[in-house]
Amino acid sequence: MTKPRDDNKGFRLPDNLAEEMDKLVGKHGFTSRAEIAKQAIREYLDKHYTIHKNMEPPQLEKINMDAKGTKILDRKLHIIVQVHIKPNGLRCDYCDTDDCEHINYALTLPEIKKLMNEKRKKDGWNLPSVGVE
Repeated sequence: MTKPRDDNKGFRLPDNLAEEMDKLVGKHGFTSRAEIAKQAIREYLDKHYTIHKNMEPPQLEKINMDAKGTKILDRKLHIIVQVHIKPNGLRCDYCDTDDCEHINYALTLPEIKKLMNEKRKKDGWNLPSVGVE
């Protein structure tokens, strides 16, 4: 097994990146490029490594979407659920209802909100107006 080298802690930055970092020194509590780099690396690892390696995946996740609605993976039930956009609202095929956790999740998706607003305006469907993020 190879022992890590002590000098692996340093690295060179491209000039344009160093210049951008220099603009932040003295602001937001940063006193050096090293502090900015450490913070950026921490945030990257928190977002990409910790979430994917140490945490459970979300219970509900959008699989795909088309003009008729969206398919949602439900990890708790181990199924894929179809949520349809109908003239009077959303409808969950699995729960056979218009008010369930799958519907609530679908309503958080910006693509669904946009599609609902388009169908309401263009096709005259009786859908609630939902904000698009």
